[in-house]
Amino acid sequence: MASRPNSSFSSTSSFRLLLLLTLLPLTLAFFAFLLQWRGGPTDSVPFSSNPFHIPYLDHPFSASDCVDVLGQSRTPVFPYFKDWNFGFGSDLRPKICIVSTTSAGLEQILPWVFYHKVIGVSDFFLFVEGKAASPIVSKGVKVINRTKDLDEQQAKSRIWNETWLSKFFYKPCNYELFVKQSLNMEVAIVMSRDAGMDWIIHLDTDELIHPAGAREYSVRQLLADVPEDVDTVIFPNYESSVERDDIKEPFTEVSMFKKNYDHLPKYVYFGNYIVATHGNPNYFITYGNGKSAARIQDHLRPNGAHRWHNYMKRPKYGKASLFKCTTFMPKHFFGGPKGKKAHEIKLDEAAILHYTYTKFSDLTSRRDRCGCKPTKEDVKRCFMLEFDRSAFIIASTATEEEMLHWYRDHVVWNNEALNLKLLKWGVFTRIYSPMAIIQGLRESGVFSSVVQSAQAILSQDKSSSVENSNSSSNRPGTDSSRKIGGEESQATIRRILEMNDNFSGDSAIPPLPPPVLDDFTLEYSERLDS
Repeated sequence: MASRPNSSFSSTSSFRLLLLLTLLPLTLAFFAFLLQWRGGPTDSVPFSSNPFHIPYLDHPFSASDCVDVLGQSRTPVFPYFKDWNFGFGSDLRPKICIVSTTSAGLEQILPWVFYHKVIGVSDFFLFVEGKAASPIVSKGVKVINRTKDLDEQQAKSRIWNETWLSKFFYKPCNYELFVKQSLNMEVAIVMSRDAGMDWIIHLDTDELIHPAGAREYSVRQLLADVPEDVDTVIFPNYESSVERDDIKEPFTEVSMFKKNYDHLPKYVYFGNYIVATHGNPNYFITYGNGKSAARIQDHLRPNGAHRWHNYMKRPKYGKASLFKCTTFMPKHFFGGPKGKKAHEIKLDEAAILHYTYTKFSDLTSRRDRCGCKPTKEDVKRCFMLEFDRSAFIIASTATEEEMLHWYRDHVVWNNEALNLKLLKWGVFTRIYSPMAIIQGLRESGVFSSVVQSAQAILSQDKSSSVENSNSSSNRPGTDSSRKIGGEESQATIRRILEMNDNFSGDSAIPPLPPPVLDDFTLEYSERLDS
């Protein structure tokens, strides 16, 4: 006969099992705490009941703390980036320079220069067109005014005897600027090589580099991670989307940007294309093909303001040709096929922030710089992009009230519900880093210190600047067949007339609009047919 189970033994076993199940998770939790605990207090930043309190901004730095920006021996630490400083040391690599052709004033150039210094740019070559801007007293900034010597030097450039830029010769406004930018980039290549630079980037003064995706918010770190066999790196551009019509300082007032086609899924881009155009001809109101950085090397030349080229390395354009043999690709790059190496890559997260038409006054300022007639036919001679043409006609023919109404309809995004929808879809994005950096610099007094120094130097050299300006306008001794907008030689005329006016792979890459809805429709139709 089977014996009955011992009730006391059963209750003891149940108690032990319950105790084990209770102590086991507590023991594991305590063990996990020991593994992650490093000693000391868990948070050195005091808690604040203010939800808008920003740590490390409780002790603002004075202007004297930032005078080092002008080339002194010490380096300021920025409170919104803990233990992060300019690092002007000669041992910091890679060395990056920016070349720009500008007629902007000091109030726009200063934030642009110092922001890029903060994120790791070493040198700047500013080619000043028109009225000379105030000198910038800062380490690594060289201002090149348009003088007789510069004109004569550029008149001898080999570019004039080549075909890749010739379709842009002897045309006014944006075409003239495009040629000047290319000639200035050519001079800057020589200057950057002499200065020991590793990378060169062409940038306008209404554009900021946004080095997202790097381990630090630093363009130096971003380019340091580029594989050594890569010659050029493309930064897709994001376009500013202003929410008010009274913007005064775009770099510190604009935070919303429209993302580039290259950084969006196709279904998101084309699915929101019509609403994202905002009643304009294209998804972006200006260009959409980004800017590029090039590694300083032999035979480098500009390929228009948006790209670089090498005389000894013929590029192949197109989706597949962006990559030729690659191995390693950091996570913030588009990688090519496995086992191949890239000579040109496109950045996966970093971008150029283009602050275009951010101020209402931009309409009239562009109009005042161009002498074209406000007709649909004549503006084609002056502007490459459709929105620039429409804006010029409006600014030349409409009243102030009509211009403001047009600006609100085509540029300002004041529909909060629509903005929120496009933000949720990822078409729009908020970017605050440039705003925080530039605002911090402004509050520190850096800009006012530089302006005072510049005004002092400008008053001393005023007579010299006037003399240079006069010599530039007269341009004695310059070969007229090489002047931009001057009289062409018969041989040059014949060469230009024989060229096809359509863009080809052998021509300089101009500012191009992003893909349009017809491109997607055509691609989809071809897939159905196949």
